[in-house]
Amino acid sequence: MQILIHNATLVLPHRLIQSGWLLIEDGHIAGLGESTTCPDPSLIEQSLDAAAHFLMPGLIDLHSDAIEKLVEPRPGVYFALPVALEEADWRLAGCGITTEFHAVSLDDNEFGVRSDSFIHELSEAIAAEASTLLVRHKIHARLELSSQGGLHTIRQMVAQGTIGMLSIMDHSPGQGQYTTLEAYRAYMMRTTNRTVAEVDAILARKRRQAAEIPRRIEAVTRLAREAGLAISTHDDDSSDKVEQWPALGVSLSEFPTTLEAAARAHEVGLAVCMGAPNALRGQSSSGHLSALDAIKAGIAGVLCADYYPAAMLGAVFKLATAGVLPLPQAVRLVTLNPARAVGLGNDFGSLEPGKVADLIVVALNDCGLPVVQRVFVDGREKVARAFLSSARKPQLDAHGAGGNISE
Repeated sequence: MQILIHNATLVLPHRLIQSGWLLIEDGHIAGLGESTTCPDPSLIEQSLDAAAHFLMPGLIDLHSDAIEKLVEPRPGVYFALPVALEEADWRLAGCGITTEFHAVSLDDNEFGVRSDSFIHELSEAIAAEASTLLVRHKIHARLELSSQGGLHTIRQMVAQGTIGMLSIMDHSPGQGQYTTLEAYRAYMMRTTNRTVAEVDAILARKRRQAAEIPRRIEAVTRLAREAGLAISTHDDDSSDKVEQWPALGVSLSEFPTTLEAAARAHEVGLAVCMGAPNALRGQSSSGHLSALDAIKAGIAGVLCADYYPAAMLGAVFKLATAGVLPLPQAVRLVTLNPARAVGLGNDFGSLEPGKVADLIVVALNDCGLPVVQRVFVDGREKVARAFLSSARKPQLDAHGAGGNISE
């Protein structure tokens, strides 16, 4: 099957082609170029005039726990995981995300819906619905280092081949995300509806498990290395903490809480991942490191959805519109860079011949906001919306800079 997309603004890794074309053949990118070299659309099985809108790689999200809110939209109100997965699938496609790593925590039910049973149910739902899902769904297994049963569950799932990447995290108060005991207790009571006594019981368990954390770090990172899985850390808060990670095979530091930790992670060769909501809003929801500051410093190279998938595309265009980054570089934050961080860069993440044709067509609406018009996964059109007749046209140079894309 051949599909020709022409009259498109192609977003390549380092430049734009203002009036370009791309040919899909057997699920892969067969060729692309300037309009002067475009194949005759009448000779191709299927063709699409992109009306000068942006054609870019599908977004790759390495971390989102948004599905938790679809399972439990209100405290104590639950929906079956297959129902939540179907809803998540449509939302992700509409946001231009073609590869989703669902971040699922193993923390002995510390945060409510996050549990060993949840990750098994999600894995089963993904397998059961695989033939009808619009986008790629993978599991990002997050091991809370105080969890007594989490490592066993991860061993089981690695053996089954149902994990896409691993991360290690420590939400003990006094470091990382929760700098004080009061901050941890307030967050837990607010978000999980727990009583003071229940939170104190969790804290007591964490203290009992503290001595086991070094052993668990060594065990889970060794397991990941042997399985060829990417490893991420979470909420790094100091350069001292970061410096131990490369020797353990860690490739990604997600949500470092200080500029010091983020800078050191970058220096030792880790990809630094920040939340797209942080970048779009201009601030961290928890008062930690600003994603914009980390991006402007040349430290953060990856953005993820975190808890709000729509923020990914919005953040990209905000960065380009505000002149923080040229559009191709901003797009790399959510495509090629995350692909490379987890070992998928040879096949995904950029418009290059031979790569898998996971693509999106994006227009700018009258408010200058990006709107996904088409979604292709494995070269098959999964979402098709009528093109915006009044969509704004990009005014950028060949490097994606020098103009205001909202005009």
